[in-house]
Amino acid sequence: MTQLSQRLTHVLLTLGKELRESLRDRRTLAVMILFPLVVYPLLSLLAAQVAVARDKTREARPSLVAVLGPDGMRDELAARIRERPKLLTLVERGRRADVAAGRLDGLVQLADAGASRAEIVYDASREESREAAERLSDVIASVLPKGCAPRFSLDKRSLAPEAGVGGYLLSKVLPLLVVLMVLLGAFYPAIDVTAGERERGTLETILSSPIRRFDLLLGKVLAVTALAALTGLLNLASMSVTLIQVMQLADPGSALPVPWTRAAAASAVVLPSAFLFASLFVAVGAVARGFKEAQHLLTPVYFLSIAPAVAGAVGEYRLAGLAAWIPCLNVTLLARELLLGHAPFLGALAALASTVACGCAALAVAAHIYGSERFVDPGPRERRSRENPDPPTAGQAMFLYALAFVLLYFLWLPLQRRSLVLGLLVSEWGGLLGLVVLFAVFTRRSLPDLLRIVRPPPRCLAGAALVGLSAWAGVAILSEWVSPVPKEVIEQLRRSLIPSDGSRGLWATLALVALTPAICEEALFRGPILRGLRTRAGPAAAVALTGLLFGVFHLELSRILPTALLGILLSLVALESGSILPAMLAHFLNNASLVVLAFFHVDEKLATIGATASVLILVASAALTALGLLLVHSDNRQARL
Repeated sequence: MTQLSQRLTHVLLTLGKELRESLRDRRTLAVMILFPLVVYPLLSLLAAQVAVARDKTREARPSLVAVLGPDGMRDELAARIRERPKLLTLVERGRRADVAAGRLDGLVQLADAGASRAEIVYDASREESREAAERLSDVIASVLPKGCAPRFSLDKRSLAPEAGVGGYLLSKVLPLLVVLMVLLGAFYPAIDVTAGERERGTLETILSSPIRRFDLLLGKVLAVTALAALTGLLNLASMSVTLIQVMQLADPGSALPVPWTRAAAASAVVLPSAFLFASLFVAVGAVARGFKEAQHLLTPVYFLSIAPAVAGAVGEYRLAGLAAWIPCLNVTLLARELLLGHAPFLGALAALASTVACGCAALAVAAHIYGSERFVDPGPRERRSRENPDPPTAGQAMFLYALAFVLLYFLWLPLQRRSLVLGLLVSEWGGLLGLVVLFAVFTRRSLPDLLRIVRPPPRCLAGAALVGLSAWAGVAILSEWVSPVPKEVIEQLRRSLIPSDGSRGLWATLALVALTPAICEEALFRGPILRGLRTRAGPAAAVALTGLLFGVFHLELSRILPTALLGILLSLVALESGSILPAMLAHFLNNASLVVLAFFHVDEKLATIGATASVLILVASAALTALGLLLVHSDNRQARL
């Protein structure tokens, strides 16, 4: 009994030791607690907003249909269809071949007079045609008043071949799973060839061999690419068979074959994706000092790569335009289109080229890291950090962002839904500015030094004012061209900011949505977040990342692009001027301009301007913004953030 008690004591001591060591590691805490609290809400919001946008797009698009049959019965059904112009558009002439070719979404074939039979012809491999079949079913069911016997015995016939239906079913699930498997296949091999070698003590030996560092790096990247591609191909084949078998078990009457030709075509996305993820993960893993730190650094990259893939799988995006150039989103769309059998050539070429180009860019970054002496001896950077403890660290910056996001999502947003004014005031002054003040107190930093509250030259203030008064126009036009904000979102935002009953005047609105964010949001984002990221990244990377975090923080998919562009400009103003005050001024004037335009309904008139006027406004806005940034630029490098 004594021996058993002693062994139990040893087990408990070991348990306590390991838990204490893990919980003392702030990176472990961030990955275990804060990171899931930020990433999962973001992914769920992204998926929900994309799904809502998809449903609204489907509802807004009327199905193109035709009716064939005897004149009397045809005219009666056609009249019913014309009563629903938002859902159905009737074409006078149509054939089954038009449905098969995609020129029609659906067709109703009425039997000869007296047969009382109707057949809906559609293409089960197209989402639009499936939607049209459902809408036509509702119309046919409404031919007689409620409670009467149905006029027709209704049949449905799909013109899609079995391979097309199999490809359609696989396209709903397989593209996202392939991307996830390729990501997972690159994750641990990338850690092993970077941080793993550092921990095993073999890195210095390999670097001292007569091999160029770039050649060594390229070999590592290609090895990780091969392993990730093999993982993706095996999972593609396995999941294709598994999904078809599961569907056949659910419906034994359907004998869908595995569309191997389309699955093989979809495998074209595996190798470029594997190269991109391998290059990216090796570049990130190269800066880690150990296996555990590499896991902490790569986990956020892993989930950030998943987000656009989820958007591509859930949304109704086409492989064209900007979507064909966005990494992870484009390969998901390309895999879906290949499984459906109608991938556009230019879109496929753009997706593959942009994926390979991004992989080459990540490889170039990794080569720069491998060529640096700090890759072997990171000590000088750490010593410099200890000698200059004033700026926050990058880890502290991300911790503050994660904490602010968690508070916003779980506390401040519910409060804003109950009371917009109270919620905004509390979340801005207490949630953002209060968080910065608490950070300054706990880290024993001076708040003016933390925020860089210094008096800027008058020309810096003039340049910031010019940026704030002009940049919004160019940002709005670019966003409208690339990713237009839905009208219902704009109307909802206008109603919330400017009540129709006149309960809040112009000055109160300016104080609430212009002055308050200009002070509180700038205090967090252009204060410790920008300065902290600047300690681990170059100026361009710190500015771009701060702008992206600023856009994501606003939790609206359609507003990420304009808000991120504004965040980049504000970060440039703060970084170049060496003071946060010009960024606050630019932020205030930007928001104030939008509030004044909305208050006097000028924005509604601007929404109707033509393409030529939009181009002229964009050029003028870009010129004035560039002039403002030129005035903001400080020649004194010591004064910059």
